[in-house]
Amino acid sequence: MTEAHASVYGVVPVKDLRGTKSRLAPVLDPAARAGLTLYMMGRVVSRVREAGVEAVGVVSPDPIVLDEALRRGAAPLLQEGRGLNPALEEGRLWATRNGASALLVLPADLPLIEAADVRAVLAEAVGGASVVVSPDGARFGTNALLLRPPGALPFLFGPDSFQAHLRAARDRDAEVRVCENRHLSFDLDTVGDLASYREEEAGRP
Repeated sequence: MTEAHASVYGVVPVKDLRGTKSRLAPVLDPAARAGLTLYMMGRVVSRVREAGVEAVGVVSPDPIVLDEALRRGAAPLLQEGRGLNPALEEGRLWATRNGASALLVLPADLPLIEAADVRAVLAEAVGGASVVVSPDGARFGTNALLLRPPGALPFLFGPDSFQAHLRAARDRDAEVRVCENRHLSFDLDTVGDLASYREEEAGRP
């Protein structure tokens, strides 16, 4: 683990599996959608750990998710509140209590993520940036958010969160960098996304 990454903590929020990926219902039954969510979450956790991040916490109200997180080497954090941003606040509290100097937030539905993609986000902060934001493909949502220190910004996930996080950083005079990354920009939510993912996987050597 490099010195630059030694006190970075990762947080990955995951919904209750019973309601996960509802937009895939036309092509996947509930069990398949739950399995896909667990697979993607496991991949995100594994790649973050491979990148040298000190610890990863998975925040979820679902005991199956938390069991899988533990199996993958992540800290299982039972979500107490409702909603994404409150869940991330619980993750931030866990990280700061454990001495984190920076916090990396990643969604659980990044099926193309590699350790190099995580390292690319971390590298943007080496020069002193307080906030690094990686947008989704539409530049509408936030698919990676690095905060140094962990309390550098409020969590503003939701509609147009990419611009919301940029505005919040500028309002606080925080140095912010945007990390454009093809793998991180691809989140799997819709039937079209699933088809694109299957094409990508079929084309891999």
